[in-house]
Amino acid sequence: MSKKRVRIPVQTPENNPDDDPQVEPVVQTEEVEASVAPEEPEERDVSHATEAEIVDVEKLMEEMNQLRTELEQARAEAAEYKDRWLRTAAEMDNMRKRLEKRFADEAEREKRRFLRAILPLVDHLEMVLKHSDTDPNVLRQGVEMIYQDLMRTLEGEGIQPIESVGKPFDPFVHEAVEVVESEDQPENTVVEEVQRGYTYKGELLRPARVRVAGKQDNQHAQE
Repeated sequence: MSKKRVRIPVQTPENNPDDDPQVEPVVQTEEVEASVAPEEPEERDVSHATEAEIVDVEKLMEEMNQLRTELEQARAEAAEYKDRWLRTAAEMDNMRKRLEKRFADEAEREKRRFLRAILPLVDHLEMVLKHSDTDPNVLRQGVEMIYQDLMRTLEGEGIQPIESVGKPFDPFVHEAVEVVESEDQPENTVVEEVQRGYTYKGELLRPARVRVAGKQDNQHAQE
């Protein structure tokens, strides 16, 4: 309930009409606060609503119910898709872990197999060192035997040496460390192998470092 100021007439004693009938009374007003009840909103009379308005309301309610149903279906589908995605992500993570473990196990098995393949070379070295003091030829023979065994082991793993001396220089498998003069080799021919190169299963593992024949100096040729 709100308050409102109103004016109330007040007669003063000086202007009492009973004393002087010719003088009009002076009316003074005082403002006082009075409580005023708020106006209540008018209730809408729906008794006179047209049939079209009623139909529109019913249609709107049907559309709202349909939208509510579609929303619930969309929420259910979203929850199902989320569950499927979580399951798929978990399966992919488990598969990744299984593959990583499988590759690690295979690498470990290959490493063990290669180590077992080179252990006989260690045995040969121990034997050579053990008998090298009694016979000087044992050392050389032992080194040659170990070298041959090692090359057979490497070839079994797919490693092949690159044949370079007397071959044309090939920048894909050779690395020239020096160009030298040569009387018996044509230009751009490998005349010496400084370090042997190797391929692994047909692919370059390490290039061969070689010396290559070049053009002879005219002055040196005349001399």
